[in-house]
Amino acid sequence: MPVVIRSSPLRIHLDRNRFLDFPELEVHAGEMLLIQGTSGAGKSTWMHALAGMIPLSSGQIEIPGHGTLRAGQSVPKSWRRHAVSVLPQRAFFWNSLSLGENLSLAAWAKGLDSADVDLDRLGLSEQAAQSAHSLSMGEQQRVSALRAFLSSSPVLLADEPTASLDDANATNMMKLLRAQQAKQDCGIILASHDQRVLPYADRLILLP
Repeated sequence: MPVVIRSSPLRIHLDRNRFLDFPELEVHAGEMLLIQGTSGAGKSTWMHALAGMIPLSSGQIEIPGHGTLRAGQSVPKSWRRHAVSVLPQRAFFWNSLSLGENLSLAAWAKGLDSADVDLDRLGLSEQAAQSAHSLSMGEQQRVSALRAFLSSSPVLLADEPTASLDDANATNMMKLLRAQQAKQDCGIILASHDQRVLPYADRLILLP
C-alpha cells in the first residue's frame, strides 16, 4: 500500500528549556496507527505537529503529492484543505447554525460544493435542521468524524476520539472510522489512552 505520510525524527520545543522528541514515522493507506502513552507524554503535541498546527524545531514531514513541511518553513498550502483532516477530542459546532449548516460550512472551508455527509447512515437525516447541540455526545462525535472525512484527505489525525464516550458509543465510533477508512483508503493516526481502541489498530507506538 502507498505511503500517505512519513516523517523524520521530530523535535518540538514547548518553551525555551523544554522540548519533546518523536521517532521517525511512516503510515500507509488503509493503516490505523495507534499512539499511546501516559498523560504528558506528548501524544497531542505530536498530532498537532503532524497536522502543521505547531512549528517544528527540527525534522520534516512529507505527505506525498502534497509537499513537505520542514522545520522553520511554512505549512504547504494544500495541507489544510486537501492533505490532512483532524478529528478533535471534543466535537465543535457553531451554536448559531443547524447541523446541516455546520456541515455545509465545513464543506465550503474544504473547497467543496456541498456537504457530502451521509446522515442517513447515522440515523440523523431528520435532525439536519436542528442545532447540532441537540444531539447526544456520541452522535456529535460521530458526525464530527464524518465531517473530518469530507475532503477525502489521505491522512486523518484523530485525537482521543473515544475519551468521553461510553462503551457502546466508543464501539460505534471505531467501527465508523474503520468503515470510512475502507471507503476512502486513507491512513489514520489515532492518539488515545483508551484501551478499548486497541483491537481496531494495525500498529501501536508507545511513547515513554
